[in-house]
Amino acid sequence: METLALDADPGCPFCQNLSDNPQCAFVNRSSTVSSFVNPRQFRPGSMLVIPNRHVATVFDMTPEEWSAVAVHAQQMAAAACAAFGAPGVNIFQNNGRSAGQTVFHVHIHVVPRPEGDEGPTIFGGAYFDKTPIAERFAIAARIREHLSGPIREQEALHRIE
Repeated sequence: METLALDADPGCPFCQNLSDNPQCAFVNRSSTVSSFVNPRQFRPGSMLVIPNRHVATVFDMTPEEWSAVAVHAQQMAAAACAAFGAPGVNIFQNNGRSAGQTVFHVHIHVVPRPEGDEGPTIFGGAYFDKTPIAERFAIAARIREHLSGPIREQEALHRIE
């Protein structure tokens, strides 16, 4: 399933992912929201949730888009915590350069946190090497196994290499 970003920005890495980037390990995709494994795994199961329409910040979103992204993030957090046995999760989002946003396409970080994890709660992707794509595909498949309800019935894009 290919889901092109509405109002896509060809220079945006997330819009490129939505345009069928083979180096993106999607967990789930719908007509409005997509989630994929973060290429830089802060903690196992870390992922990003994005609107399919290219918007830079939450201030550019409609209330319906923000709601859909938030609900999707909640569902992905539950599945990731179940997949990795994590009792806690960080869900965060940055808006604007001064707030730490580095990719200007709205995205929510979902980071499962294992018991006893005392690391920082917010991180910079530049501090972590990219996780190999085969490992990201395996992480996406593991999380998908824990999706439930209507979201489980949506087509989830994944590639096997």
